[in-house]
Amino acid sequence: MFNVILSPTKRFEQLKERPVWQIPLILAVTIPLIIGTLSVILLPRQSLINATETRINRAKEFIDQQIEKGKMPSDQRDAAIERIEQASRMELELYEHASKASLFLRLLVRSLPAVVWSVLQLLIWTTILNLLLPLLGAGSSFGRVWTITTNSALVRILATIFHAILMLVTGKMTATTSLLLLAHNAPLFLKGILACIDIFTIWELIIVSIGMKVIFNLNHKRTAALIFGLWFVYILILGGFTTLSGGLALVE
Repeated sequence: MFNVILSPTKRFEQLKERPVWQIPLILAVTIPLIIGTLSVILLPRQSLINATETRINRAKEFIDQQIEKGKMPSDQRDAAIERIEQASRMELELYEHASKASLFLRLLVRSLPAVVWSVLQLLIWTTILNLLLPLLGAGSSFGRVWTITTNSALVRILATIFHAILMLVTGKMTATTSLLLLAHNAPLFLKGILACIDIFTIWELIIVSIGMKVIFNLNHKRTAALIFGLWFVYILILGGFTTLSGGLALVE
């Protein structure tokens, strides 16, 4: 199954004859969840507290910026900040006093919506690729495209392992493998784009393009161009959302 990472052509030739997506999907969404949660609870508690405090300060700065731009009434500032501090206070108390077992379970449950979102993203990605297949000269087949995207998503396990190691080595919850590290003083729009670019994302997209080529007998260059073109549009959209949100979701 994991041959799709190192020998994708060979693996997709097998999947062309016998499609399998259930186990790859389960592994691709659950293993990163478990590894990611474990890596967080193994960090020093002070690192978790510092990351939370940084996020609180960013949220406060964003509120002040919105008030300065006239997009938020100044009389709502205190209430908004109080809501942020109240929610964050519970998180800080959890980091300060909870046992590792309790913290693991709480973080695991809190991360479940992210798992659902990952599956939805795969469904959306698969649907878009399936709708665009006629442009590449192939007939639509959601099931076969779904097999490609779910198996390609196994790369995310490697990405999570690498990220966990980076977190534990640096002792920082905000460790990142994206190009965001190269743009500390860049505009928010550019930061949002760079935050989406890392070797594992590119690796997964390459595997998807190989899978499309093998299973649908497509031209590899045209297929890769379409897939990376869609990804480019996607990261441009995320760059816009990053600007609108004041960069609250960025990990630096």
